[in-house]
Amino acid sequence: MQQIGNLEDLLQGWAADLGIEVEHFRSNHEGKLLEFVHEARERADAFLVNPGGLVRVGESLRHTLKDSKKPCAEIHMDNAELNKKSIFSDSVLSIFSGFGPSTYLGALTALTLALDEPSFLHPQGDSPYNRAHGAPRSLYQ
Repeated sequence: MQQIGNLEDLLQGWAADLGIEVEHFRSNHEGKLLEFVHEARERADAFLVNPGGLVRVGESLRHTLKDSKKPCAEIHMDNAELNKKSIFSDSVLSIFSGFGPSTYLGALTALTLALDEPSFLHPQGDSPYNRAHGAPRSLYQ
């Protein structure tokens, strides 16, 4: 079993295993989160977000992520954080919850695979499950 360590180290290790790059940013200030998403949207293929205390009140962050036109997954390490209600649920591609730090690995893996599946996230995808959000490119290129 993998020893749970620093989240930044875990994210970078998982990203290396998946052949992708991850830029980790965290803040307790919603304005800084908004600025990061605006600034990063040109270089990002997708976003993972753990809204924490903003889960019911972070309308600005929700709109900023939606306006980025990038796939986004909502993450909660513990199901109690989600508490069965999130204002983000209508705007995100998926919600991952309850697996501690491994929740990030699940979301990261799912987004990586989804971005590489043209029929799922590509704007011209023909799958009935297509969820095009802009023009994401492969994380492997």
